[in-house]
Amino acid sequence: MPKKSKLLSLVMSIVLLFSVAFIPMGVASAEEELSEEDLELIELLTAIENMPDEIILQGEDAIKAHIESEVSFHLELNENGESVVFRAASVSSIAGCVGAVGTALVVNFTPAKILKIKSALKSVGGATKFVKAVKPYYQMSREDKLSKTASLNQAVRLAAKDAGPDTREALLDLFGVSSVVGSCAAAFGN
Repeated sequence: MPKKSKLLSLVMSIVLLFSVAFIPMGVASAEEELSEEDLELIELLTAIENMPDEIILQGEDAIKAHIESEVSFHLELNENGESVVFRAASVSSIAGCVGAVGTALVVNFTPAKILKIKSALKSVGGATKFVKAVKPYYQMSREDKLSKTASLNQAVRLAAKDAGPDTREALLDLFGVSSVVGSCAAAFGN
């Protein structure tokens, strides 16, 4: 093997070794173990992601029934369309976020929009990957002194950065509902 090839091979090996050894801390933090609260949000988003199209096309009652059959909590809507979440597990700030997302989905979105949200969750790698990415991006945005709304919008955009514009828009629509912003901001950080 010529000297130049050996040298090039050695340099490339060193570069590869250093790139793996020194992964940026922001990337490593996205791989941290998920809390029970994060898992509850993932549970709801997974129910949306895996919802059969025929159920979505049946409308609000079928969507609500499907969500309730797939998650470990009961979602009720009062006369004002606001969510009342009955939890089997401990009540936390994420409970408000989960309830707000569930209510927004059932009350605020047409079947066509829900199909886009479902597709968007799949295209960003699924609910787990999405939640793992949103939380640190949200916290980073808040540290940069952005408002809760701007931080959540930026976090969703960054978490869906590899997806197309329609995907980002569908997720921004879901997480842009004012009740979702208010509830999820507390769940993702400050």
